[in-house]
Amino acid sequence: MLIRAATHLSAMIVSCLLSTLVTVAMLSAQWALSIVSESAVLVFELLVAVIALSLVRWLIQRADALAQQVGTVRRGSPQESQADRVLARFSVAENTLNSLWVAFSLPAIAGFFLLDSRIAMSVHGVLLVLAISGAVVLGNRLDTLRNLRGYAVHFGRRAP
Repeated sequence: MLIRAATHLSAMIVSCLLSTLVTVAMLSAQWALSIVSESAVLVFELLVAVIALSLVRWLIQRADALAQQVGTVRRGSPQESQADRVLARFSVAENTLNSLWVAFSLPAIAGFFLLDSRIAMSVHGVLLVLAISGAVVLGNRLDTLRNLRGYAVHFGRRAP
């Protein structure tokens, strides 16, 4: 029990450090590209959003594929370790999505201060709305698949 708690704590610390590094890297890249041109900032933001959302989508697909392969199992059955792997994959997808929300919040706000023209700020706003919509859709998809496959976690794992 103590080892599991220490593992979770270290995972949270690493996640916070990585989120901070990603935030600083995004802000630095935005600032450097804003010196070059506003369109470079917009292209960079679009590229980062597409890569980040694609990563989360891929993680969700991997978790769903494993959930379909394993199916639902009862507590204490020999397949319980496989079900734990499915839960871990769903958790990785969820934690990645949550970390992206945290890591990209400040750069999204900073984009409005770095861009000067109204057109660039409007395009930035549209890209921001599209990225938020994509993240919300992926979060809903993750919850739907988790519930559909029988791996919903509310207050512990529930056996069917």
